[in-house]
Amino acid sequence: MSENMADERVEEQIETSEGVIPGGEDVAGTRRRSSSGTDKPIVAAIDFGTTYSGYAFTFRSEYEKSAGAREIFSNRWSSNVGALLSAKAPTTALFDPEMTFHSFGYEAEEKYADLIQEKQQKEWHCFRRFKMKLHDRLILRRELEITDEAGRLFPAKKVFAESIRYLRNEVVATIEKRNPMKNKDMIHWVLTIPAIWTEPAKQFMREAATEAGIPTADLQIALEPEAAAVYCRSLPEGTLVDSQDREVTDAFRPGGSYMIVDLGGGTVDTTVHEVAEDGRLMEVRQASGGPWGGTSVDDTFYDFVVKKFGKDFIEQFRIERASEWMKLSCEFETQKRKLKYDTNYNIKIEIPQRLIAESNLKVTDIQSYNKLSIENDEFKNFFRPSTDDIVTHIQSILSEVSHVDLILLVGGFSTSGYVSRVIMDAFPDKRVVVPLQAEVAVMYGAVLCGFEPLVISSRVCRHTYGIDVFEDFREGYHQSRYKEMIDGSPCCVNVFSVLVKEGEAIGTSETRKRTYSSTHRDEDRRYLIMEVPVFASKNVCPIYTTEGSCVALGRVQVEPPADGWPLEVHYTVHMFFGQTEFKVVVTNDVSGQEYNASFDCLK
Repeated sequence: MSENMADERVEEQIETSEGVIPGGEDVAGTRRRSSSGTDKPIVAAIDFGTTYSGYAFTFRSEYEKSAGAREIFSNRWSSNVGALLSAKAPTTALFDPEMTFHSFGYEAEEKYADLIQEKQQKEWHCFRRFKMKLHDRLILRRELEITDEAGRLFPAKKVFAESIRYLRNEVVATIEKRNPMKNKDMIHWVLTIPAIWTEPAKQFMREAATEAGIPTADLQIALEPEAAAVYCRSLPEGTLVDSQDREVTDAFRPGGSYMIVDLGGGTVDTTVHEVAEDGRLMEVRQASGGPWGGTSVDDTFYDFVVKKFGKDFIEQFRIERASEWMKLSCEFETQKRKLKYDTNYNIKIEIPQRLIAESNLKVTDIQSYNKLSIENDEFKNFFRPSTDDIVTHIQSILSEVSHVDLILLVGGFSTSGYVSRVIMDAFPDKRVVVPLQAEVAVMYGAVLCGFEPLVISSRVCRHTYGIDVFEDFREGYHQSRYKEMIDGSPCCVNVFSVLVKEGEAIGTSETRKRTYSSTHRDEDRRYLIMEVPVFASKNVCPIYTTEGSCVALGRVQVEPPADGWPLEVHYTVHMFFGQTEFKVVVTNDVSGQEYNASFDCLK
């Protein structure tokens, strides 16, 4: 039997500990070191994206060099189909008929295409873009299932874990070639996730990484736009300039502010930072975004192809001629990346010969060398749903935040000359910059985060957090359906006691503290296991934990002493926001023992 605590005496306190100025150089080139970073000699980051994933790493000896001399290492992935060469590989995972992991990335794409060509793919399982299954979900099951390319259900955790394991093993093998390690414990791991993700999604990824062989004690979760910010501020002076070749590093000096817009494959993730006097970064608006990344352009192109060739034919062709479809997809990706805002000629897409031969495409539609000509405006319209949403979202942020010196565009989608120009033209009075190697800004920045985890000094809560308590019932105020007799007194149960509100800025070294009490006059309450259920809500001021916006994140259990509880017990609840994942600690005045939350956000 268990019981929630009564909220008879509530006292809110904010506790902070002195922050440590993070490592690296500031924009003036002054060396600043942190004692709070990892003590391991290697930091490796896994950037797990919706469409593309990769890894990067560096050694402490490299990190301690000046920003201009420092080197971060990453792989170069290539495909046998098409001419693409990139720092990331497709987020595609392939499992054999026995549900055993087979391959990842380009190898998985090509193997699956071969299987389809040979009509042997029936029992194999191919997964693409599965990261989006965790997007914007406050309720998430550990046993979540996702569908493969054939529509069959498969354990999501296994797909994520094996994909991360593959990238982990690649990191270790690459480092071993350069510098043999005495043991694998020499690596501090950083895994990137969108800032707009929920606590359950963060836990799901941490568990998947642990299952993949990364010890949870050696794993740091980094929020993607924050990692990108760390990368941008680490760039040597003279390399971060706007379209008029003006230096923009003043945005990274104390008092400066900027917006990071992480344009990824699946999502667009935004946040706004202000630089504090000590050089650390304060989030001034909660992270936000939506599913407006590069894949939305692919979706509009697919609609165009369906309109041109017919839905039934294309769906069958995509499955039965997978290798040919891959060629078409790679060709479109190449043309998509090459498109500029001032391009004024028609775009020619090379069409696989089988697609021409097996379709009813008119001969007049085909140019020489089997190329399909697409009107310039029509090709640019493929981008419009995405760019319209991105611009609208940035406008809404700027209407809320009065002071933004700079807009930084990062992520693979930001490298599109067309997309970046649309955003620049939409905000002519703002300095909009695409930094060098913008497509790897998150990945490289995540490596730096391993050495300087305290670079962020405060974040803005995306949800309201609190605990479930009961309190004295007040007629006319509380709903009668929540009225219960507890310890001889009428009480209201399921009350949401708020610890921190949505939209509230919380220091990363800050603790929210509240005190509660419970009575144990009745004999059947003397040996209760007291519980502290922790909830999150999308409402700013929820009243009851039973509201539709409220989700239980986990609970702390407090054991009674051997001789039972005294008549009245006082509890102190501390909620820590020091890292990207918060924790809760409960103490009571009977034993003074600390009880840590063992959160299980997964249903």
